[in-house]
Amino acid sequence: MAQNARPGRCMRITVLLVIAIGGIVFLSTGLTLVLSGKAAYRNTFELLQLSTSLLIESVEDEVRDHIMPAMNISVYIAKLVASGDLDPGNHDRLLGALQGSIAAAPQIAGIVLWDKNLRETLVLRQPDGNLAISQGNIVKKPGLIRMVNATRLGGKARWGQPGGTDGNIYINAGAPLFYNGEYWGVISTGVTVSEFSSNLQVLGRELEMTAFILYGDHYVLAHPELAQKSHTAATGIVSFLPAIKTIKDPVIHAFRDTPSIKDPKIKGAEIRELDVDGTSFLALSRTNSSFGDVPWHIGIYAPLDDLDDQVKRLFGSLIAGVGVLVLAIVCAIFLARRIARPIQILADAAERVGRLELDTIKPLPRSRIRELDEQSVAFNRMVEGLKWFETYVPKTLVKRLIADQGAPTIDSREVELTVMFTDIVGFTAITESMTPGDVAEMLNDYFEILGTCIEAEGGTLDKYIGDAVMAFWGAPEDQPDHAARACRAALRIGQALEDASHRHSRFPKLRTKIALHTGPLLVGNIGARSRMNYTVIGDTVNTCSRIESLCRSFDDGGSVIALASEDTANRVRNGTDNLDSGFLFEDVGSFDVKGRAASVAVCRLRPNGSRNGS
Repeated sequence: MAQNARPGRCMRITVLLVIAIGGIVFLSTGLTLVLSGKAAYRNTFELLQLSTSLLIESVEDEVRDHIMPAMNISVYIAKLVASGDLDPGNHDRLLGALQGSIAAAPQIAGIVLWDKNLRETLVLRQPDGNLAISQGNIVKKPGLIRMVNATRLGGKARWGQPGGTDGNIYINAGAPLFYNGEYWGVISTGVTVSEFSSNLQVLGRELEMTAFILYGDHYVLAHPELAQKSHTAATGIVSFLPAIKTIKDPVIHAFRDTPSIKDPKIKGAEIRELDVDGTSFLALSRTNSSFGDVPWHIGIYAPLDDLDDQVKRLFGSLIAGVGVLVLAIVCAIFLARRIARPIQILADAAERVGRLELDTIKPLPRSRIRELDEQSVAFNRMVEGLKWFETYVPKTLVKRLIADQGAPTIDSREVELTVMFTDIVGFTAITESMTPGDVAEMLNDYFEILGTCIEAEGGTLDKYIGDAVMAFWGAPEDQPDHAARACRAALRIGQALEDASHRHSRFPKLRTKIALHTGPLLVGNIGARSRMNYTVIGDTVNTCSRIESLCRSFDDGGSVIALASEDTANRVRNGTDNLDSGFLFEDVGSFDVKGRAASVAVCRLRPNGSRNGS
């Protein structure tokens, strides 16, 4: 099924752990370079020549790692829609995809969809972590309309200008959606400025510096002050971002007015020496134009006195950092392979469980890793339990419910179905001289024959009642020819019992009474919360049971005495079920049945002599 398809971009756990552990160590190496020791003012610039590029790259990588999931999610959803794997018109599947995407990236604050009619669907992360879904229309929001139109005209994923709603400011990444080659709408994923600033604030603390991002030359995009509250500038083209002059940070004010120092040995980074109220600060920054039309100035600053201790331990820290990085990658590869193998085995086995191929699943091996070992033990126990479970629940029903994944198929609903009741002729007389074990074995063989015939015609075997069987057609799958299927199943049972009587001489020949009736029924999950049963209830069931009791009046010694109500016969003769002439209906009259004021017209069901009746 499409919703179970693997995502377009998958990463092996080996690669993931190598990147994660290696990235952490790489970042720590950069921090070591910055936090090493104290040196003279002249040596500070020598340190910058060696470490500035690495330090700024570390900050820039942190920025990219934090906000790129927003772009990746928008691009991923757009590709799913463009490939046809996700139908944007299927509201439930679309919301499921959006909720799953945002759940996998905790820094993402929300995802919003605008269709071509400017209808808005918003999935927003609440302060308690839950997801809220809302819908509306943006026809009276010219700012949003301009952003939607800009993304559509651009024809590809793009970073938009920061926008605000409900007191929050968002950094957003949008992508146009094209379904079946036609424009459908726009998706946008956002990270709040306050959360973004909090992340940089943590990084700044680790560096013992202050990290910030300026949006163009006049606005602040990320700063420790923005981690505490939202700001709204009174003027400016980006009305949601605070202007530089509104931030209570004199270093940022001085940064804008201080020219950078050019050093050819430092590539891609700018250095500024700032004098603020008699204190000297050193600011490092880099301009990044990959996040939209307006460039970002990513920077960090700290008092010069705080950097003096770094020179003495710089080279030792660099060598130690590289050594730790290499060791971490080697350990990550070894660990990832040990973890990945049992996980892959579990994934393959779980996929077979999803297809109910329980007999093909081998027990998972034990592991020296406690969590993986517990996982294997629990999975093996689950499979054993499911093997017992499938003997008590019709496999065809379970597969159908799994395919629907909780769809309304299992909800109680009224629908026209065809019901079958069977009963063994003279069961008491047959079994009075048999041992209980022989009776049970005989019934098991008998029920196996009936179950096979019923399932061969797509029926649902509802329950066993002593030596009787109740089954129905038309649910959970819609079967327009449910009456004809039930009739064919009745004739199959007669032929199967006839064949079985020639193969088995241990038990007496079993003859069966069968009744069929078509009518409205309530079908679905019925029962207590602790024990549900997918079954049918209604007058149609009672009437079918009464028809079965009439069979003794038409006993001609055959393997099957099959009676069908006129409702069943008429549906086959005149309705949509008139697809098979492998059987005949002989009208045998109308009868009064217990529980009904009106009489019931009944027909004798026989195989058509001109066909094999199969």
